[in-house]
Amino acid sequence: MMIEEQAATRCAIYTRKSSGNRLEAEINSLSTQREVCSAYIKSQQYKSWRELPESYDDGKMSGADLDRPALARLMDDIEQGKIDNVVVYKIDRLTRSLVDFVRLIDLFEQRNINLVAVSQAFDTSDSMGRMVLNILLTFSQFEREMIGERVRDSLRARKRHGKIHGGKPPFGYQIVDDALVVDEHEANIVRFVYNEFIRTERYLAVQRAVESKKLCSSRKPLRKGGWRGGGPISSSIIYGVLRNPVYVGEIRGNDKNYPGRHQPLISRELWDRAQELVIARKRPAPNPKGTKHFLARLLRDELGRSMYLDIQRKPDGRIYTFYSSTDARWSRTQYLKAYRCNASKLDKLVLAGLVEFFLDRRRLRQALKVLGVTTDELDSLATNGHGAAKRLEQTAADRLEAIAEALIVELEVGRAHLSISIRLHELKRFLKWEEGSEFRPRKGDWPLSSATYDVLLEVQAISPEKWPTLNVEPCRPDVESSPDQQLIKLIGEARTAQRLMDAHRDLSIPELAKNRGVRPSQFSRLIRVNYLAPDIAASILDGTQPAGFTRKELLASNIPTDWSLQRRLFGFPQPQREVTDRGGGMWPSRFRAQTTN
Repeated sequence: MMIEEQAATRCAIYTRKSSGNRLEAEINSLSTQREVCSAYIKSQQYKSWRELPESYDDGKMSGADLDRPALARLMDDIEQGKIDNVVVYKIDRLTRSLVDFVRLIDLFEQRNINLVAVSQAFDTSDSMGRMVLNILLTFSQFEREMIGERVRDSLRARKRHGKIHGGKPPFGYQIVDDALVVDEHEANIVRFVYNEFIRTERYLAVQRAVESKKLCSSRKPLRKGGWRGGGPISSSIIYGVLRNPVYVGEIRGNDKNYPGRHQPLISRELWDRAQELVIARKRPAPNPKGTKHFLARLLRDELGRSMYLDIQRKPDGRIYTFYSSTDARWSRTQYLKAYRCNASKLDKLVLAGLVEFFLDRRRLRQALKVLGVTTDELDSLATNGHGAAKRLEQTAADRLEAIAEALIVELEVGRAHLSISIRLHELKRFLKWEEGSEFRPRKGDWPLSSATYDVLLEVQAISPEKWPTLNVEPCRPDVESSPDQQLIKLIGEARTAQRLMDAHRDLSIPELAKNRGVRPSQFSRLIRVNYLAPDIAASILDGTQPAGFTRKELLASNIPTDWSLQRRLFGFPQPQREVTDRGGGMWPSRFRAQTTN
């Protein structure tokens, strides 16, 4: 009788180093940790341990939290079932936070993952082993906090003595012998920025003035070779220059500014005047007191620009709130219009989309399967969807921000769609949540799982502003066309049927069909033809419809109400999103402003 070969135990080695010292060297702390762990795995070959080739190395990463790229990849591979053991040199390489360690251990137990610390032999299968492990983590966290306190004390002492605390020097200065020395080229740019801001009182005007003069930062050598700087002045540099007290001879502290040892670049009068304008032009916070809008930190438009909450107060006291795209440099160079959404309408739309998702058992099950939920737990959570939808609808407006922050990773707003990326780890919690307590995000758990599920809504959320909601261009005379008279006749019959139904709302469909001399099913199909996408109807009238698209095919089809799906079903091209020469905006060539049903 043959003995079955024992299945291999897949071991992943995780390494971490807080500082970046000697990381570029061939032999460094990360490679040393990996060698020791690899040797230990080889010593366990009799247990069928096998080292995985993937490297999970976090250089220059603190153990204070779990927000680390290599650790995130490790968590993803654990979720996908690729790992059996996680091997580290010491426990503090994995984390220095006791709370985070408890979270990791809980996740490892759910996935049947063993944690091995090579230099700290312990057994977590009994209570004594767990106690020893918690004691080790407690001292590790204490050490981290003590290091942090010493660093903060050192920084405060340097600021009190008028010195900067390391890092890159402020724009306009260089660091020479641990002191700030004026960079004359950049100093002239700083003075120009302040004078332009005082003159125009607008950030954007300053940015355009800097761009028109093609001003660039100085090229500065790096300690390890190479150069930095020499590029255009970005808007973030301008904002930072106008807010940094270093230019008036002070060092910014946590609660006050301290006199610096460096040479100021502007006068006190110029600084005070600029700060008055900065305060006057300060935008409201993304969720200021007095509003219930909760999406600003989550929004991004389909071009990749983040969106902020824009509050406009009219002289008569009325307040208008919009979510608006930021003014990115690349966006201005392409003359792309900012996207704007009515804040109240978008909030309601997102809330309705989430409620509809919770009520859709099929999609809810699909999302939970991505997280690895199966069998009885899957059915139980999917059944909770209706209760979750009801709780969400009944949640007070001032508590929606915390729920949205937990459930939504990102919202992408397009001209014809809205995409909601849902954080599945929090979704599972929300389905189990009972209304008695306030639901708040557990940000510490987010690095443990990056699983998401996208909910796509085919809607128009963008406010048209000065653009028409729908603008179908006239037929171009130079385009070859062959109008199908039968299709055109069908469009006319459909509109006649619609007018008949509008004029006789007291009659049923069979009665209306008898009036027209057709069967009820035929009359219903005629009515549905009226819900064709406007570009499809225009193409039929122009004679530019796809070859083979006939009256019989259209009338026999169960026409969907989704315009995008109609185009794919009947072979019509989707409106292209391309830059046009009309007003410098990004609009489709056929439609200048896209809408959906």
